[in-house]
Amino acid sequence: MVRSRTEGRLQDATTKYCAVIMAGSRGENDPVAKASGKSHKCLVEIAGIPMLIRVLDTVASSPHIGRAVLCVEPEVQNIPEVVERVRQGTLECLDPARSPAASALRACEELSEALPLLIVTADHPLLDIEMIDHFCSSARAGSDVCAGVAREGLVLKNYPGSRRTVLRFADDGYCGCNIFALNSTSAAGAVAFWTRLEAERKRPWRLIRMLGVGSLLRYLCRRLTLADALAALSHKLGLEARAIEMPFAEAAIDVDKLADLELVEAIFNAQSAGRAWNEQILVDPGAKSTEES
Repeated sequence: MVRSRTEGRLQDATTKYCAVIMAGSRGENDPVAKASGKSHKCLVEIAGIPMLIRVLDTVASSPHIGRAVLCVEPEVQNIPEVVERVRQGTLECLDPARSPAASALRACEELSEALPLLIVTADHPLLDIEMIDHFCSSARAGSDVCAGVAREGLVLKNYPGSRRTVLRFADDGYCGCNIFALNSTSAAGAVAFWTRLEAERKRPWRLIRMLGVGSLLRYLCRRLTLADALAALSHKLGLEARAIEMPFAEAAIDVDKLADLELVEAIFNAQSAGRAWNEQILVDPGAKSTEES
């Protein structure tokens, strides 16, 4: 069960976020969980520590966060590390819905009195305090919903072999960072809209198509900027949506594929050895750097 609190929306810089950690199962065909023999991808270890625990530790250490809710199936809610945090009162649990977007919508409904919400994912073990600080500080500017993005060039400069989904706008290409702020009750409309788009999340042009034919044509002709797209989305949903640029290449690297797992492990191993992030990462010169967009 989850508690409620009286704050209904983001009031000022002193209001802390309620973090929702999305950790639901992607099913038996999840390549990362399957290869590791785990029921959930979030339980796969990176340098000896499960991804879920890394994210929970990061969230718990942020001064911007006053409450944490883990959205995951009961079998993970019952693992010792989670049970202990719940016992200590530092973590609450919420059952997931049929998909990540549907789970986020459930969180909006169940935690409507706990606004503002910070949505992060348990398959993002590189998430750190600095990233959360940057995002939360920027997200307090008053928009209903905010999403973290990183420029494609930044990601490629640091990890030229990494394959990420890229939205290529007129001003630049952008990668998602799996971090979102829902600052008002109106933000639920954006989450509901996302449930309609979820199946197309790896096909950027289909996402843009939902904004209208005009936006799609401008996108295909590379004449649509990120600001244009957000303005169209805001108008369509009757709210204010804003992107927050993340100056960290690692913010765009989650673990969806086995190649991502290898990359993240290499990053952590380099960090523990005191090397540069990409000093020991081998890049296949024949690999495509980004996914089709």
